[in-house]
Amino acid sequence: MTSLLAAQPAVEDFKKIFRLEITETKTPVIIDGKLDDPAWTKANVGSDFWQKVPFFAEGADPRTEVMLTYDKDNLYVATKCFQKKDIIIQSLKRDEYWDNDGIAIVLDPLNTRTNGFLFGVSASGQQWDALRSLDDINSDWSNKWYSEVQVEPEFWSMEMAIPFRILRFSPDEKEWGMNFVRNHINENEYHNWTAVPESFWPPDVAFAGALVFDKPPTPKKGNFNLIPFVTGSINKEAGEKTEFSGSAGLDARVSVSPTLNLDLTFNPDFSQIEVDELVTNLTRFNIFLPEKRTFFLENGDLFADFGYPAVRPFFSRKIGLDSERQAVPILYGARLTGNLTKTTRMGVMNIHSLKSDNSFAQNQSAVSFQKNFGRSYVRGLFLNRQSFDGVETVEDDYGRNTSLDGAYISNDGKISAWAALHHSFKPNIKGKTGFYTYGIEYRDPLWEVLLASATVQENYFADMGFVQRIENYDAARDTSIRVGFNDNISSITYRIRPKEGKITRHNINLTNVYYTNSDWSFNEWFSEFNYSIAFRNTAEFSLGVARNDIDLLFPFSFVSEGEPLPADRYKFSNVSGSFSSDERKMISFGVGGQTGGFYNGKLNRANADINFRVQPWGNLSFGYQWNQLDFPDPYGNEIITALLGKLEIGFNRNLLWTTLFQYVDQNEFMGINSRLQWRFSPMSDVFLVFVDNYDVFNGLGNRASVQTNNRALIVKINYWY
Repeated sequence: MTSLLAAQPAVEDFKKIFRLEITETKTPVIIDGKLDDPAWTKANVGSDFWQKVPFFAEGADPRTEVMLTYDKDNLYVATKCFQKKDIIIQSLKRDEYWDNDGIAIVLDPLNTRTNGFLFGVSASGQQWDALRSLDDINSDWSNKWYSEVQVEPEFWSMEMAIPFRILRFSPDEKEWGMNFVRNHINENEYHNWTAVPESFWPPDVAFAGALVFDKPPTPKKGNFNLIPFVTGSINKEAGEKTEFSGSAGLDARVSVSPTLNLDLTFNPDFSQIEVDELVTNLTRFNIFLPEKRTFFLENGDLFADFGYPAVRPFFSRKIGLDSERQAVPILYGARLTGNLTKTTRMGVMNIHSLKSDNSFAQNQSAVSFQKNFGRSYVRGLFLNRQSFDGVETVEDDYGRNTSLDGAYISNDGKISAWAALHHSFKPNIKGKTGFYTYGIEYRDPLWEVLLASATVQENYFADMGFVQRIENYDAARDTSIRVGFNDNISSITYRIRPKEGKITRHNINLTNVYYTNSDWSFNEWFSEFNYSIAFRNTAEFSLGVARNDIDLLFPFSFVSEGEPLPADRYKFSNVSGSFSSDERKMISFGVGGQTGGFYNGKLNRANADINFRVQPWGNLSFGYQWNQLDFPDPYGNEIITALLGKLEIGFNRNLLWTTLFQYVDQNEFMGINSRLQWRFSPMSDVFLVFVDNYDVFNGLGNRASVQTNNRALIVKINYWY
């Protein structure tokens, strides 16, 4: 019986209370999911999981049992997940984990309480692996390991072999941080082996228990992975002849030490990476798209977590783009990342991209360090972008950045406080080159309070990064003007978590964001009150009321016809709402909308999406967004739409077909990206990718003008040796 009055253990006691001792096996473990190997009859069993979602409670039901053992090469994990109802599998795609019944192990071999590895397997056998950092879970990281499942009438079981060579650990440490997360989707529940507090996401390594070896495992020496690949493509651009091309390259991973890893890439090709899903942007500034390229992902937080979401000194999506944001070939890349000691991490990276019609060749370097004090830390970053003309440096074409920041995080994670200093260096630019942040946050199961500020001076440049607000477009002069700003945010959230009934959570939030110019004069004030409900059946509903007060510094236009809005002060309000249905059903849907003022006009927005799922092999989804912008004469009006269609078919776990169709008239773009992936060996694939993109002018009506922009058929083969 679940206890609703469970006491939360003190975080310093987690590894005393939650302990699982394991011994080395002398008999082989066959990874078939059946749990009939002799090693499991001798293994200690971990059970008595805690319910984490929808509310914190002791004695999670149904029962979960976990066992571990090891040999000189692998860590072996076995789980037995009792199941009273049919399992739910919403996708056979690798790394699609959280919407499926499954179980994952969380490993913190260096006991950092901030960083770790995650390895998960769904009840139908597809794998998920990820890296956990203090601020994020990076599910785009992948590695080579082994697992299988077996489904029985009353339970499903899983076996997993994780090679020690893909983990980073100390040869002197016999106790690792460990936790488990089980997804029980029929009841919309998530369970933990340890008592992770309600206000923290289940895989948070700060609340890991202890995996206790009978003796420290031995790191594998001289380990490396070679991943050669070849590609061939047929490409047809508008008005040009069909071109045939081929290429080859190599990725490599080398264990320099038990805790340091060297990643190398030569002539990399990213044609198999999933295409970005474009979005309609009705702001005055650029938007942030996440990194998906594998080379940049392991220990990526060492470089990418500096700054805050609107301003990042390092943003790897800038690498491989020229000054006109067109892709250019990367000649090579090298990254050395990991731990020097248990509490000291470092990262060094160098990448060289070739020249284009718009830019010289670029050499980009990054050096990072981080020193941990418990969960708190001090860290620094140095970045250097240098242009090359052949083998000669272009002396007056460089950009350099330095960052130093620190954070205090209480042992229980409830209180966080941070401060950071960032500076940029470019030729012939002096003064006002800084970017500074500081803030404090408190969170517990009921309350979350945030106070944070940032100052970005007008001469702060991030050649290898992302700065969202500093470039202000002046439509009258068709140019962008750099304006420094101060960003001040305050947010308070109160949560109500009913212990029974159809509603699992009420969220009440008030957020204020106040911007001033570099001289501290008023620029913008955004305030929003939001109320949301989460239901036991996974449905969600939200309602928000927002107020905007904007001093528009330069003329700007949101529509393609009509005069730009004049520089002036605008005050307007709007109401928004959304609803998403039970995502476990064969047919699920989501709807949303917004209505109200928009500068000196009106904005009405509606969006809808529907998903048809055939468990476990098929997903077909469509999404549509409609925006009606209506300004007084002579500032114009326009309807901006976007359409997204996605088809996923899993013929089995190793043969997957994904097709994405996009039409975004704001971008004057329509395109299809279709990808067939055959995994013929662990982490070794054949990709067949078809791309058909179009420039679309004047929409899809009678005045439409459609021109083929790019059509290509690409074959890529990579083998993980």
